[in-house]
Amino acid sequence: MSIVRNSKFSLCVVFSVGAAIFMLAAYATADHHGEPPAVSLGKPIYAPGENIVVNFSNGPGNKDDWIAVYAKDVVPGSGIFTELWYFANGKREASEIGVSNGSLVLDSASDNPDDPEVDWPLADGDYDVYFLCCDGYDVHAGPVSLKIESADGG
Repeated sequence: MSIVRNSKFSLCVVFSVGAAIFMLAAYATADHHGEPPAVSLGKPIYAPGENIVVNFSNGPGNKDDWIAVYAKDVVPGSGIFTELWYFANGKREASEIGVSNGSLVLDSASDNPDDPEVDWPLADGDYDVYFLCCDGYDVHAGPVSLKIESADGG
């Protein structure tokens, strides 16, 4: 019997010469010890201009996974700009080594440079935060709700 195994796929091949039995079986295996990717915030409500702490875990560790903030109910990849974003390493440039777990701070430098509107500081309102895959729009985790509220209640 021969078994080849990695974190995404398993293959089992069995050969029996005397009885001429051949078996080929393939199945997917769970990644990350059964824990799905997750994203959360340091707190649910932030003031305009306050740095936003984002925590993420159980990601696949792709070098260009990223964290993005969208206006509430905007679907990633729908053609509407992200408000804020960083790669999972907390920078504008993807790392050479992927990050599966961590925290980053969204600040004035996380404002989307491709969007002609300046979104920092985020205006009072509701937003969604995502943990996204591979410099694309496949969702690892999220959305998680983010509220921006002025001290006077907005």
